Order: sequence, then structure tokens, then C-alpha cells
Amino acid sequence: MITNHNDLQLIGETVTVSYVANPSMSHGQFRLENHGAGNVTAAVESVWLELGEDRQPLPVFTLFDLDQDKIRNPESLTIDAGETIRFLIGFPVIVHEPRFGEFTIVGLRLKVNGTVLETQSPIRFVRRIPSDH
Repeated sequence: MITNHNDLQLIGETVTVSYVANPSMSHGQFRLENHGAGNVTAAVESVWLELGEDRQPLPVFTLFDLDQDKIRNPESLTIDAGETIRFLIGFPVIVHEPRFGEFTIVGLRLKVNGTVLETQSPIRFVRRIPSDH
């Protein structure tokens, strides 16, 4: 899912969970693109998890910058002009096996220079059948 506002684009990317039994999830993946001419500062306003129709806040989370390979401050994230930041929003592991047709989403709301951007990172569960060798 993509949210646009002027020169900013917040994109939620799909995370695939491959499992044999007891599937679990611990992050959503996002991208914030600054197509403008100036630097912007973003702050995470809220993070939540949607399991089918159930929506629950995720008050405990970390923001991990994939390009810099480090945890960043979710309250003050600077993105230079023309730059993109790819990041994970990590949270304590949640064991969940979705019912058939049920969707699972990590939601993210950012405040960027006074503008609110919101998007979702879908979680896709892929069940693997163990092979006997």
C-alpha cells in the first residue's frame, strides 16, 4: 500500500513468513521516499497489527534501518532530499496461524514535517510441507 503527499511517498512492503508449524511474525517492512528538494524529519505516530477484523496497537517496537544496518530513533528520523530509507518496524514475536482467507497487516502512521502519512505492510503466510528424506 502506498501513501503519497507532495514529494513524500510511504510504501508498505509485503513480508513473507514461511513455516512448517507455529507461524510467527515480528516485523513489517516499509520504505519512505523523499522526492523533494529539502530534508524531512519523520516521527512514528503509531504502529498496529491487524489480524483479520481484529486491530491491536503495538506500543513496543523498534525501527531498524536496512541500509545502515542499525536501529534508529523512531521519534526523529531524518531523510535527506532525494533519498529513500528502507526500514523494518520490529515488535515482540507474535505466534499466529491465520484462518483461510484472513489477512494480516502491520500498520504504520508517520508524521513527516507536520503531514501524516499512513500505510500497511501485509504479512503473507506460506506453509511448507516437510519432505521426508
